[in-house]
Amino acid sequence: MAMRMIGRARMKSAMLFTALPLLALAGCTTTKVAEAPLENIPSPIPDNVPLIELPPPPPVLIGEHKGEDMWHLRSGLNVAVLLCHGPDNEAMVASYNKMLSTHKGLLSEAAQIEVDLFKARGGRKWQDSYDDHMTKVYNSYSRTLTREVFCSRSKNLLETAVTATPTQFSENATVMLWELNKAAGLPDPDGKLSRAGHANAHTPATTQPVQTVQATPGSGSTSR
Repeated sequence: MAMRMIGRARMKSAMLFTALPLLALAGCTTTKVAEAPLENIPSPIPDNVPLIELPPPPPVLIGEHKGEDMWHLRSGLNVAVLLCHGPDNEAMVASYNKMLSTHKGLLSEAAQIEVDLFKARGGRKWQDSYDDHMTKVYNSYSRTLTREVFCSRSKNLLETAVTATPTQFSENATVMLWELNKAAGLPDPDGKLSRAGHANAHTPATTQPVQTVQATPGSGSTSR
């Protein structure tokens, strides 16, 4: 009798220990929430836009000196009033003459700076070199293949020149020359090739800062 009771107790204990792991597992399980299927969100396809190159900034200097830039600007505008015939010619001639009068001192100083550059490197034949140079400058504008654009831009630049103060005209002469060169279709509008050629032919002693042209008191009339 006693043996039967012990056997039953052991069976109950075994059943109890077997049920405990199942209860533990049941307590650890969580209810899974059904996940919504991912939707394909359409993304806009970018347009095939070509890259746009930004225009180059205006040069700080085109020639060897700000004075040379101003003198070449005057030369180019001189060609314009002779070349650009039409209803705007009379106004352009008036603006050109007013520019010469308003900025007489600056232009005289610019002309002298140009001459001094050729005297410094040309020796006894500087005059011939100067004359050849100025002939090339005039011809580069008179032979423009974009006359309509050149004449239109020259008219605008003349209007800007006559309303500018001497300081403004001196500071902006290089940019104005750059715009005139581009309008004329010159192959070297910002002077990079020309400056490189001068650098190879002439070794500068020191690098000088770029200076604006200052009118000299008592400056005379402008030369060619």
